[in-house]
Amino acid sequence: MTYVVIGTVCVLLFFGVLIGRKVGFGVMFEKLALLWFKLACSFALLYIAHIIVDGYDIVVPVNLFSALTITILGLPGILCIGVLTVFQ
Repeated sequence: MTYVVIGTVCVLLFFGVLIGRKVGFGVMFEKLALLWFKLACSFALLYIAHIIVDGYDIVVPVNLFSALTITILGLPGILCIGVLTVFQ
C-alpha cells in the first residue's frame, strides 16, 4: 500500500513538472500551496468543531473525506458536513 502511494506521488510530481513548464512553476505551486492551506484549515475547523460539540454527544467526523469536502465546496461543504453530522 505504501509503495502505491509513493508511486502515485512520484507520477503526479512528474506530470506536474511537465505541465509546469508550459504554465509556469509559480502559478502551479501557488495553487498547490493554496490547496494545502485550505486543507489544513479544514482539518483545524473539523477538530475544533469536534471538541466543541463533544459535550452534546454529537460526533463530528475528522477524516480526509470531510476535510476534502470542506476544502472543495467551502461554506456549502461545512453546511453539508453539519447536516450529515446532526441528522446521522
